Parts: sequence; structure tokens; C-alpha cells
Amino acid sequence: MVSTGPLSGLHVLDLSTFVAGPSGTMVLAQLGADVVRVDPLGGAPDTRRLPLAPDGSSLYWAGLNRHKRSVSLDLGREEGRAVVRRMLARPGDGYGILVTNAVDRRWLDYDTLRRVRPDLVMVHIAGRPDGRPAVDYTVNAEVGLPWLTGPVDATRPVNHVLPAWDLLTGLHAALSVVTADRKRRATGRGELIRINLSDVAVTTLAHLGLLADTAINASTRVREGNYLYGAYGSDFATKDGHRVMVVALTARHWARLVEVTEAAAVISALEERLGVDFSDERHRYAHRDLVTAVLAPWFAARVRADAVDRLERARVLWGDYRRVEELQLGPDSPVAASGLFDAVDHPGVGTYPVPRPVARIRGWDPPRPGPAAVLGEHTDQVLAEWLAADDAELAGLRAAGVSR
Repeated sequence: MVSTGPLSGLHVLDLSTFVAGPSGTMVLAQLGADVVRVDPLGGAPDTRRLPLAPDGSSLYWAGLNRHKRSVSLDLGREEGRAVVRRMLARPGDGYGILVTNAVDRRWLDYDTLRRVRPDLVMVHIAGRPDGRPAVDYTVNAEVGLPWLTGPVDATRPVNHVLPAWDLLTGLHAALSVVTADRKRRATGRGELIRINLSDVAVTTLAHLGLLADTAINASTRVREGNYLYGAYGSDFATKDGHRVMVVALTARHWARLVEVTEAAAVISALEERLGVDFSDERHRYAHRDLVTAVLAPWFAARVRADAVDRLERARVLWGDYRRVEELQLGPDSPVAASGLFDAVDHPGVGTYPVPRPVARIRGWDPPRPGPAAVLGEHTDQVLAEWLAADDAELAGLRAAGVSR
């Protein structure tokens, strides 16, 4: 396969499922790497995950495995596993790269696979550092964020719907592949990289200062609804029933917000009474309820179109509260405004918007995205390219039920 893009020349075998691994290898594929996803015959469990298209195929699987080629093998039999090992042993720069989240698969043990490719690069994604299983939603519960999410008066933990730890883990996996390949080209040595969701979660909280805050200040964070922690941000209702989120991160943002909402006199009087300066974000945050009470009538007196037009002209940070089904509506929608999407006709499914890479690289025009692969669509093509398998061998594998 001839590919273009910054990562052309990388050939990655993807034996991962669900979100973390597939999202990371999809990023590699978008940037030009030849990524081959290997599924068992009939597909791994994520090939049937909701949401489904009218034909029963998984839109979830299609979204996370786009730009990849699909190979289907009987991984429960030694014959199928032998094909995988041959693919990893394929000589040449850029080959011998594996991403997997397989658990208790001895045949995918790194030291075992190094016998066929001594300079193997392998990224293994797990749940916890001690090997116990975990997924994004259990890890998120363990790091405390559901007790900070949701309405102020909520008495139960509130899960969020975005698998953030999976997606961050996927990006770490993609970066690890590129890093290990660069090292291998310089030294000739392969690498085993272990990444787990729990480590990604707790280190991220540390990077954001949450762990230091509790250790040094004995701080106990509480729910704050839609307020922005540490600065000023709040949602406001407009006269016609819409809601917008407004944020003032800096003194300049704050000055623009006060000016456009015509609240300068009231804010000045409030500052004098409280002995504070709202150009300091700490003071805005500490008195967020009062500030919101001052600003809310301005929004309540205007329809959304008028309010956001004034906010936009004043260069205030704001955003609409859209429903997912509204995400594609209108020329100012995030989908349209990005310029990254093309309408793709997926046979048997329909036409829907599909994105190109989010990294806009000068001098490289990414190819227009196409429909996701059908399970096992490229088995013969990949085995012929990677293993120099001839028609007789391919037919024999199919006849023996090893490939499809």
C-alpha cells in the first residue's frame, strides 16, 4: 500500500479494541501510517457496539477504525496466530509495530513475539498498573471527578459521557509508537511500552494541580455546577429560552464582558462594598454568585441572536449550549466551521460527515476520507503485500477457515 502523509512508512498492526487503542491507531492512520486492524472471525465485541446503522453495522466501530485496513483471522487457532506472527516478522523499516490491549494472551507476550522480530515495538494498553482490569468509566469513578460533576445540589456521583481517559490514553499510545520507532531507527533496538488508564487519569489530575491542592492546602473540592473553577465562567439564559456559556479568563476578558453587559456601575459599586478588585480572577471566582446575579438580567432581556451578536463583536468568550443532534445545523455549527469534514457515502449505511486530521500541516493536503472498511475487507490484499502470499496460499487459508 502506497500512502502519503507525515507518517507514511510506518506499518502498524492493531490488535486493540474499544476506544483507547483504536483511537490512537486511527490518529496514526490519519497522518499516513499504514494501520492494519486484525479482528477475530466474526469481529471483536466492539464491532457490534452502539450506535448502529440501519444495516446493523456499528457506527462506533466505523468511526474509530476509519483509514485502517481490516484483516479477519481465526485468532483462537494456532494457524491464525501464526499469520499474525509472520506479519510482525515482516522485514523492513517501519514494520514490526504492534498496539494491543489484549489480556492474558500468552501468544502476544512481548518476549515471545521478539523471537520473530527482535526489534519489535509494542504498545500494550491496560486498565491498572497491577494488571487488574479497568475501563474508562470505572477509572473515572476512582479519581473523584463524578463527585465534582453535576448540579450543585446533587447528592449522588454524576458520571460524564465522554471517555476522556480512553482518548488521552490513545494519544499517549500514538505518541509512544512514533517515539519508539524514532529510537529504533537510531539504535536498532525495539521497545515495550506499557500504558494504563489509571496512570493516565491520576497523572492528568496531578498536572492540573488537583493532587497538590489536596496535599498542600488540604483542599476539599465541591460541586460548582456550570461555574468555572478558579476564574469566572457561568451559563446564562436568554429571553427566548436558549442558554450560552460565558467565560472571563483574563482581566481583558472581564473588562469586555462588563462593558458589553453595561454593568460597569453596578460592578464598581459591588467592588467598593466588598473591598475587592474583580480584575483579579480570584475575586471574580470567590464572588461568582453575586457577579452572575448582576450579569444575568442583561441576558434575560435579550433573545439569543442579539446577545451573541453583541458578545461576538465585543470579543467575549462564549459558546452555545447545543444538543448533539444540533451539532451539524447551520453555517456556524462547529462541524461546518471546522472545514475538516467531508460528506462520505458509506455503502449500506448512508451519507454522513467524516473528519480529516485535526492537525493542519502546511504543505500536506490530507486525502479525502472514505468509508470505513468492512470487517475482513483487506485480508487477502494485506497478506499478499506483507507476507508475499500467493493466490494458492490465500485460497488455502480461506478454505481452512483461518482467514475470511
